[in-house]
Amino acid sequence: MMMSAKTYAGLVLAPAIWAISLQLGLVLPYADCGSDVSSTLLVSVVATFLAVGSALLSYTGRASTSARTTLFLCDLSCLSGLIFAFALILQGVGSWLIDACQR
Repeated sequence: MMMSAKTYAGLVLAPAIWAISLQLGLVLPYADCGSDVSSTLLVSVVATFLAVGSALLSYTGRASTSARTTLFLCDLSCLSGLIFAFALILQGVGSWLIDACQR
């Protein structure tokens, strides 16, 4: 049973991307307050695409000849990546709706 790193991409990369985006979301509003560009929103959008990419990477780890455990881990990893992508979307919407100077 050979599992590659692609199998765990959504389980490892997506939470790491979310954690980095969460920490940047605490720091970047201070820089956004005086500028016209919302770097917090930009970070959220990029992080969302990276989380979706990690979910798709886990999904490509599936093979019809794989063991059931590998298929389960690929599916779990893909769904986990998509859940973290949804959390990043919600974080981005929050930073879009609330003015940076009011945070």
